[in-house]
Amino acid sequence: MVQNMGIRRSRGHFVLVSVLVLSVLVGGRALGQDARTKKDKEKAPTAAQLKLAEAISNGHSYQKHVIDEELFPEIKSRAEFAKMIARVLANPTHSRELANDREAFYYQPSNTLVIVNPHAKDRGTCFRPSARKRYYDKLK
Repeated sequence: MVQNMGIRRSRGHFVLVSVLVLSVLVGGRALGQDARTKKDKEKAPTAAQLKLAEAISNGHSYQKHVIDEELFPEIKSRAEFAKMIARVLANPTHSRELANDREAFYYQPSNTLVIVNPHAKDRGTCFRPSARKRYYDKLK
């Protein structure tokens, strides 16, 4: 037995404490790796998603939703709008198929909805619905 600062401890106790400390250190590092922000886990948009995002940003939604309605105050150009649309397409928190071959992609943290419509000239739209996710949920 070892005596440390007047407290008697067995060798087994030191081994147990050492294992616990090591577990916390290794586990803490693993937790640090697992506890990354969503941005760190964000998928990069595919070439197809980038092309689609560019088509949507060049359509009606930039003028209507970014300029006229000012729904995206952080967006300063069509290129920035396309980049944001591509991120939503690649990383939606919710997505589903809709009627008439359309698809909806919703990113809840920023309340951004992208609706892809392959039959529309501008291929779809992007906006921030005032009803938030309820709007997405009610899409048909």
